[in-house]
Amino acid sequence: MRSFLRVSALILFVFLSFSNALRAQDKQARMMVHLLDYIAVDYSMAVENGAIINAAEYGEMQEFIQNVSRIGEKTPDSIQSRITQLDTLIQQKAQPLEISTVARSIKRSVIRLYDLAQAPNQWPNLVNAKKLYAIQCQTCHGLEGKGDGVLAKGLEPSPTNFHDPDKANGLSPFQAYNTIRLGVEGTGMRAFNELNDQQVWDLAFYVLALPHGQTSPDDVDQASAVLNTKPSLEIIASSSNLELLDKLKLTGNDYSVISALRTHPQEVSEAVKVDYLEIAKTLIVQSNQAYHNGSKAEARDLALTAYLEGVEPMEMQLSASDATFVGKLEGQLSKMRGYIENDKDVADVHAQAQASIALLEEAQQLIEAKTFSAWLTFTLSSTIILREGLEAFLVIITILGIIRALKLKGAAKWIHGGWIAAIVSGFLMWLAADSLFTFSGAQREIMEGFIALFAVVILLYVGFWMHSKSEAGKWQAYVKNKIQRLASKENMFGLSILAFLVVFREAFESVLFLSALSIEAGSEHQAAFGGGIIVAFILLGIISVLLLKYSKKLPITQLFKYSAMVISFLAVVLVGKGIHALQEAGMIGIGSTPFNFRIDLLGIYPTWQSLIAQTFTLILIMVLWRIGNKPLVKAVPTS
Repeated sequence: MRSFLRVSALILFVFLSFSNALRAQDKQARMMVHLLDYIAVDYSMAVENGAIINAAEYGEMQEFIQNVSRIGEKTPDSIQSRITQLDTLIQQKAQPLEISTVARSIKRSVIRLYDLAQAPNQWPNLVNAKKLYAIQCQTCHGLEGKGDGVLAKGLEPSPTNFHDPDKANGLSPFQAYNTIRLGVEGTGMRAFNELNDQQVWDLAFYVLALPHGQTSPDDVDQASAVLNTKPSLEIIASSSNLELLDKLKLTGNDYSVISALRTHPQEVSEAVKVDYLEIAKTLIVQSNQAYHNGSKAEARDLALTAYLEGVEPMEMQLSASDATFVGKLEGQLSKMRGYIENDKDVADVHAQAQASIALLEEAQQLIEAKTFSAWLTFTLSSTIILREGLEAFLVIITILGIIRALKLKGAAKWIHGGWIAAIVSGFLMWLAADSLFTFSGAQREIMEGFIALFAVVILLYVGFWMHSKSEAGKWQAYVKNKIQRLASKENMFGLSILAFLVVFREAFESVLFLSALSIEAGSEHQAAFGGGIIVAFILLGIISVLLLKYSKKLPITQLFKYSAMVISFLAVVLVGKGIHALQEAGMIGIGSTPFNFRIDLLGIYPTWQSLIAQTFTLILIMVLWRIGNKPLVKAVPTS
């Protein structure tokens, strides 16, 4: 176990080092984007009609482009060439529109290259932001954000006036975030490193809400009624007012919608009713067209988004109507992505698109025929807890049975600590459900996938350890030679991690499904919703007691052998589910098998990647078991 912990510590050290390097790279990329934004917006204040109208501003533009060139030395040649082009245009005093167009084009490329987050992980808290603004910003920017604070007169250049039309309509929260986080060299705008990430995002949203004054709940209702698509947090955060008008297909007459989005972004977004399945159909049509036009990468991304953002949000409701249909729909969309990735004929991809749209229309009919009632809400909430809970508690009951058979006093607290910590984490996630739902579908799948695969590693270790103790001779040798207190704690620590991971993965999925169900059921069915959860936990408790009671009858060696079998089986299941989740997130390719055979309960899916991973895991288990069956000592020949 010590070697396992040493390896784990080494992996953690490498991971932290890698994370620090990524953070440094992220900061450099953000600085490039930050400077390019300033060039795009402020160049017009330095040059007009080929002549310098403000020497200080023009000098700043020259300094900014030099810094962009320096930071961008490690970027691909295509980006470096456009940076050089922008530098030349600035030296030639080109027109502001041309400068702005090139600067924003480079900015988009940098964001894509470094995959920069353009939105916070949760909706902004403008109440907290108002308090932060009063402490950190008001002395310079003024009470209403007009750049007229008590310290403004002594600053050159003057603090930003957020009511200025160019600033109010031309800045996005993402740009404001970069400014607050990084500061502006040579000005009074310092970097606010003492604020955490969410606080900076809160301030970024707040300063852009200042020009819009106060809005009422009626404004929120009117805005949500005008919108035809749900504005995501990323769109609101990454877009200026003018960009929002364009992306949301609004006109100048709909500017009140922009005001509502700036002052109550979460309320407006959540009030918009969205037909996710219709969105999925539209994306499938666009994916098919993109593939027809020769854009394979775009076609793949659109098909993937159709599932993640169109079908996955409706998975719980569809399962309530027809559990087998969800697998059929998911398999069809996966098959279409596989055709795209494997460069199939345009006609074949078109046929898969048509088949996908037909199933999506069938899904719409299922949803329309199903209306939420108190009984349905109760049934769904209890089913979610039972389904996810039983998977997790099977492992926990097995581990507790082993602990009891070993008669290691106090060891069970490690296991209880692991699963209780996972339950508490799940409860905290439930309280922060709004934050959780800002995760994209891909991010949720990635998290689920990696949790599952990490759990597999620990499952394999524990399964091998238990199997190696299942023979009577080895078990006696183990008991005689182990250092009771230290060895038991080390082993239990590993099992405690396993208990946490297994339960946390199921808790994570439960929070996702329950949060979606709570929203769909509405306020009138919340009592039934909560009742289903309570009843499910009671049933889980009864089942757990019964399992523990009957597991006491097993002899210790048999208990180890059967437990090792159960845990090895779960490892094979989880590796299939983990690979499948990463495929759904687009991180792993999809190679469809000739047969469309899938059993979600067993983690079996019709893709070569998941089946090969399960086969490899099964072979590895057999090898480990063979090692575990070797004699403890070599036989001594007799004379």
